[in-house]
Amino acid sequence: MSIAAGKLSKRGLLQRPEISKDSLGGIEKKWVDAGLVWANISYLSGHEFVKNGLDSASCTVSIQIRASKLTADLTPEYRIIYKGNIFNIQAVLPDSIHNEVINLPCTTGLNEG
Repeated sequence: MSIAAGKLSKRGLLQRPEISKDSLGGIEKKWVDAGLVWANISYLSGHEFVKNGLDSASCTVSIQIRASKLTADLTPEYRIIYKGNIFNIQAVLPDSIHNEVINLPCTTGLNEG
C-alpha cells in the first residue's frame, strides 16, 4: 500500500551533524545539508514555560517522510528545517501501514539542534 503524494506536501531540509576539532583542539559541531525531503508535518501538542527567566515554548510534532537512499542512514542525531523552524528528531520509526514511510517524532522550540 502506498501513501498519496499529496499527503507529503511540505519540503523540508534534512541536516546531519558533523563533528570536527577546532583550532584549539576543542570539539565543534556543524550542521551539513543532507538533502531535501517531502514531508507531512503535524503539530500534536505544545506548552509554554520559563527558561532562564524568559518565556519559551516548545511543540511536539509528528513528521512523515518517504524512505529513500537519502534517508537510509537517518538517525535521531539528524534534524529537519522547515520554514526556519528546527525540528529535532527524537526517533526514526517505521510506519505500520505504509512500508515506504518513516515516522519521525520531533520537538521544536527547545534549542537550535
